[in-house]
Amino acid sequence: MVSDHASSQKPDSRLPRYVQIRDDLAQRINQRTWATGIALPSEDKLAAEYSVSVSTMRKVLDALVQDGLVERIRGLGTFVSRSFERSSMLRFVRFRGTKGNELPTAQILATKILPPPEKAAQQLRLAPGQTALYMHRCRSFGGEIVLVEHIWLPLPKFEKLSAYLESNSPVLLYPVYESECDVLVARAVDDLTAQPLTYQDAKLFQLAQGTMAIQIERTMHDHVGAPVEWRLSYIPADRFHYTVEIK
Repeated sequence: MVSDHASSQKPDSRLPRYVQIRDDLAQRINQRTWATGIALPSEDKLAAEYSVSVSTMRKVLDALVQDGLVERIRGLGTFVSRSFERSSMLRFVRFRGTKGNELPTAQILATKILPPPEKAAQQLRLAPGQTALYMHRCRSFGGEIVLVEHIWLPLPKFEKLSAYLESNSPVLLYPVYESECDVLVARAVDDLTAQPLTYQDAKLFQLAQGTMAIQIERTMHDHVGAPVEWRLSYIPADRFHYTVEIK
C-alpha cells in the first residue's frame, strides 16, 4: 500500500510492480516531493512505504538512475538529479586561447509569443493554433559569440518566464525554468547535423551567409516525459568540439 505522500495517479496494474513504483516516484519527483539536490528516503524506508522488498526497491532506483532522474553519491544516498548541470551546450564549443577565470556570458536578443514552426509544435505536442514563447539568444566568451540559439517553450507553462526575461539574461536557463516556472528538466534528446547559417545568425558570428555550422536540435523533457523545450543551437564548424567515452 503506497502512503499518502505518493502520487494520487493510479498506477497501471498491467505493468510489473517495480515499473509501477518507478513511474510513481518519477511523478512525485516532478511534483517536488523532493527538490533538486535533495536526498530521497533510504531504500529500506521506500521499500516499506511501497510494501516491497529492498531488492525490488533497489531495482526501482537503478531504473531511475538510468533514466537520469536521480543520482547516487557513495556514502550519502540517492539524490534528485541536477540534470541541467550536465546538459550545457557549451560542452560542444572549442575555446581558443586562455581567458583565465573568465566565464561565458549570455544575451537574450529577442523574446516573442507567437505560433511556433511546425517542427517545434510537433515536438512540444502543441495543438494547432497554440502559441509558444520564442527566445533568440547568444552565448559569448571573451567578447566573441560562440553559440546562437532559437528556443521554443510551451504556454501557458512558461508564461512567467516572459516577464522575467525582460530584465534578465541568465547564463543557465534550466535552473530558471525551475525557479520561475516550476519546471524541472530531466532528459534531453540531442540531434546533431551540419547546416548552413542563415543571414541572421551568420551576421551575429560575423561570418558569411551559408557558412557551415553544427546544428544541435534538442528536445528537453521533464521527469514524467512531457516535452518542455525545443531548441536549435548553432556553432560554427571550426568551433565545434565533441568528445565521447564509450565503455
